[in-house]
Amino acid sequence: MKNFYEATDIKSNLKLKLILELNAIGICPCQITINNHLEIYGGLVGNTIIIKELPLTDPIRIKIDIDRIHPQAIEILRLAIDDHEILPIYQHIATPPTNYLDFTGSWMLEIPNFYAWHHKITGQGWIA
Repeated sequence: MKNFYEATDIKSNLKLKLILELNAIGICPCQITINNHLEIYGGLVGNTIIIKELPLTDPIRIKIDIDRIHPQAIEILRLAIDDHEILPIYQHIATPPTNYLDFTGSWMLEIPNFYAWHHKITGQGWIA
């Protein structure tokens, strides 16, 4: 170690494990992107689980675009990041703030830096 700052350096190869669990009502046409990477395009059917590893310091952006007709819908059953439950607990940070998507349009959730955000929102203080 050359200096103190190297001891606190964040390793760039550390990953966040993101788990997104969805339930489709009917065959729901949608497009799901995570950090601008297309995960699902087409008709979503039944229960679907998306597991993805993301770099530790990258912002998280989940977008679901739906083009549906009644009664098709998508229910977000669970969103967990590194085993921390995000949805449905913090669904108020999503746009629109719901976990039941029964509309035509877009749903989006953005977190700029996960651990800094998680420490702040859970009252554990601020981290850089």
